[in-house]
Amino acid sequence: MAFLGATLNTVGLVFLTHAVYSTHEHTATSPSAPLPLDIVIELLASILVLSAGIVLSSPALKPIQWAQWSGKISREGRHGEGKWTREGEEILSEGDPYSFLGLDGGIGGQGEGRRGFWDVRAKRKEYEAWAKTGGKS
Repeated sequence: MAFLGATLNTVGLVFLTHAVYSTHEHTATSPSAPLPLDIVIELLASILVLSAGIVLSSPALKPIQWAQWSGKISREGRHGEGKWTREGEEILSEGDPYSFLGLDGGIGGQGEGRRGFWDVRAKRKEYEAWAKTGGKS
């Protein structure tokens, strides 16, 4: 499929280049006349051929498994990637890109988890305990 995709890309690029050149030549010679139908058809056909070539030459898609990816990031945290800057400092990975959500303390932890969200049942129990004491902390 890679050879067929590369061939379609080449043919589509040649047709697209010719259509663009023909459009430029036509508008330079007669600027007020509309584009001829053959140039429009050539342009649309070249776009379709290029699109098919790009799709056929692209690698196969891989399934996204967010749970495995996020678990790996949570376990590893920030670590060196084996790349260095010009100044000699090691480039570190970003770690967990979703740490701003505050999920660390939530699920199975002591905190409420995601900021802005709270556990209604736990808050209701806290309120019942507070109400039983007469509103005293």
